[in-house]
Amino acid sequence: MKKNIVVLVIAFLIIMLLTGGVLITHFSKEKTSNSGNVRVYVMLLEKNAAFEMADFSIKVGNALLNETNKPVLAYQGQPREIQMEVRGTTRNWNGIEFNVEGNIDINATEGGKDYLVTLEATHEPGVFVLRQVPELSGLIGKDVPETILLENYPTAEKVMKEVNALGELKRNQKLREKYLRLWDETGNLSYLLAYRDLSYHLKTLALMKKLGNLDAVGVKTYVMDIIATDYYYSHFTKPGKKDMTLVFDNSSPYYGTIKATEGPLKSSLPFVYYPARGFNIYPVSAVHWAHRYFLMGRRDLSLRILGQLMPFIEYRKCNGETCALLPVYFHFQNASVPWVSGYAQGMAAGLYALAYNMTRNESYLNIAKFFLNSFDLPLSENGFIAETKYGVWYLEYNYYPEQLVLNGHIITLQGLYHYWEVTGDEKAYELFIKGVESVKKALPDFDTGNWSRYASVYNSSSEFYHRLHIRLLLWLYAKTGDETFMEYAEKWNSYLAERGLKKENIEKLLQEMRDSP
Repeated sequence: MKKNIVVLVIAFLIIMLLTGGVLITHFSKEKTSNSGNVRVYVMLLEKNAAFEMADFSIKVGNALLNETNKPVLAYQGQPREIQMEVRGTTRNWNGIEFNVEGNIDINATEGGKDYLVTLEATHEPGVFVLRQVPELSGLIGKDVPETILLENYPTAEKVMKEVNALGELKRNQKLREKYLRLWDETGNLSYLLAYRDLSYHLKTLALMKKLGNLDAVGVKTYVMDIIATDYYYSHFTKPGKKDMTLVFDNSSPYYGTIKATEGPLKSSLPFVYYPARGFNIYPVSAVHWAHRYFLMGRRDLSLRILGQLMPFIEYRKCNGETCALLPVYFHFQNASVPWVSGYAQGMAAGLYALAYNMTRNESYLNIAKFFLNSFDLPLSENGFIAETKYGVWYLEYNYYPEQLVLNGHIITLQGLYHYWEVTGDEKAYELFIKGVESVKKALPDFDTGNWSRYASVYNSSSEFYHRLHIRLLLWLYAKTGDETFMEYAEKWNSYLAERGLKKENIEKLLQEMRDSP
C-alpha cells in the first residue's frame, strides 16, 4: 500500500515538472461550466493625450494594451466588484519615457455578462494617467453596444465598400504595412508616427460605426482624410508639422501650403495636419480660406470653397427650424467627435450670405439662414454658445466651454455682421450686439498688463495672435464706433513696442477695416 502511494507521489511530481509546475485537474462538465463568469475588457481611447504617446506598453489585469481603440480581455472569473491597477510605460514623440498609471473600478456583478472599461489618457507632470470614460464603459449590450467587440479593419472595410472606396483602403493598408515595417527595422519614431497618422481615420471611423455614431457626412469626411493622408505618405516619408496644410489645387492664400495639383482629388479645401491624426478637413480652416479669398478680391476661389464645403454640411432641427452644422471629425485637445466650432458656424452664415449677394443664387441664402438658425442649438446638443459672466460667448471649441477664445469669438461676430449687412435680419444683428458687449466686458481680463491672452484659460498668446487681436479690435471699432475697442487696440499695440517689436499701423489698418465688408 505504502509502495503504491510512493509511486503515485512520484508520478504526480513528474507530471508537475512536465507541465511547468501547473496542476491540471479534470472535472465533470457540470463542475467546469463558466456560464456564471464575467468577462471585463479594457480599451484605451484614441483621444486627448493618447496622441502624445508614441509606443506604449500598459498592463491592466490580464490585458496588455499597446494599441488604441481595441478592447482587450483583462479579467475573466466570478462576478464581483473589480479593482485593477493600471501600470506601464510610454515614450512621447521626442523619445522621452514616462510612467503610465491609473486605477479601474467596475461593478461586474451580473453573472454571464461582458463588461467594457474605456480609458482616456491625460498628461500630468512627469506621468500619463489613464482614467475611465463613463459614457463608454459598462455592461456590453446595455451601456455599450455589442458591436464594440468587432475588429476595426473589417468594420471599416464594410463601410468603405459601401462607398466604393476599397481601392483607397488597400492603398492605406500597404502604406501602413510599409511604415510599420520601417519602424520595426529602425526604431525610428518618425516611422511610427507615420503609421499612426495612416491608422487614425480608419480606427476612428470604425469606432464611430461600432457605436452607431457614423453618418453620411462623417463617412465622406473620413474617406477624404484617408485619401489626403495616403497621398502625403506616398510622396513624403517625414511626418508633417502641426498645422501643415495640403491642398489638391494650385491656389492657397498662404505660402508654405503643399499644392498637390496632380493628386487623386480635385479640391480647393485645405487639409490640416495634426500629429498622430494625419491630414484632416477642418471647417474652421475652410471658411477662413474662403474669407481670405473674399477679402483678397478672389471671389471665384471663395465661391469654389463654399461650393465644395456643401457636401460636408449636416442639417438638423433646432427649435423646429432647419439648422446647418459644419461638424469637425477629428479629435482636438479633449474633444469627442464630432464637435462644432462657433467660428465656422458664424463665418459660414456670413460667407454664404455674401455668396448670395454676389450670385443671387437663392440656395446660398437658404444655407446662410440655416447656419444662423444653428445659434439656437443648446450647448448640450453640440451647440456653441456659452452663458458667461461677460454675457454670451461664441465658442471656438464647444467641447471646452471654459475656454473663451478671443479671436474665435470676434471672428464669429464678423460672420454675423456680414449676414446682417446682406439680409438686414434683426436676429443676426441682436446676436452681433450681444457678442460685442461680451467683448467689452471681457477686455480687462484679457489684458495681462503687458500682452493679450489668447483665451480665458491662458496667460498669454503668440505674437501672431496678439497682432490679430489688435486688428480684430480695430474692426470692431470701425463697425461700432465704440471707443473701448480703439483704446485697447492702441494699448496692445504699445505692448509690441515695449518688447522691441514693430508696431501695427493703426491708421492704415483702420482705413482698410472701414473699406472692407
